[in-house]
Amino acid sequence: MRVKKTIQSLLVLMMGTFLSLTVLADSKPTAREEMNQEYKKGIGGKKYEIDRSPMGSFDYYMERLDSAKKKLNITKEQQGLWSDYEKSLIAFFADLKRAKARMGGTTAVQQIGQVLGVTQNRYAGMEQIHESARKLYDGLSDSQKKTADEILITTVPSFD
Repeated sequence: MRVKKTIQSLLVLMMGTFLSLTVLADSKPTAREEMNQEYKKGIGGKKYEIDRSPMGSFDYYMERLDSAKKKLNITKEQQGLWSDYEKSLIAFFADLKRAKARMGGTTAVQQIGQVLGVTQNRYAGMEQIHESARKLYDGLSDSQKKTADEILITTVPSFD
């Protein structure tokens, strides 16, 4: 009798597990999960796991920046413009790191104020990136501009 109940319990447990796995298999992945899958498959021969933190992606963006520089064939004359662009991106990441360390107000209004400050800094940082990108782009040859149109955006951090 005991063996029969144990077998019945195991069968019920197995059915429940099967049904749970079926439901999980049918669920649609979120946009972030889909994007993670694309990165896991690899972009440009490299595979990356997306980290929720922009700072976790610093190495990824620096590799993209190095790759873009090579593909653009930046000349000695263009090096100053490229350096300014690169510095604007690095400053943006450095500000994000500092912002993370500053977070932690005691009241809701202080916390919201801190988020506002971080948002304003991000906006100012993106304006600087835009300005240095514009100057760099203006200094590129026509063939370099075609390449830049395809790849330069991959060097800029995005946030969702």
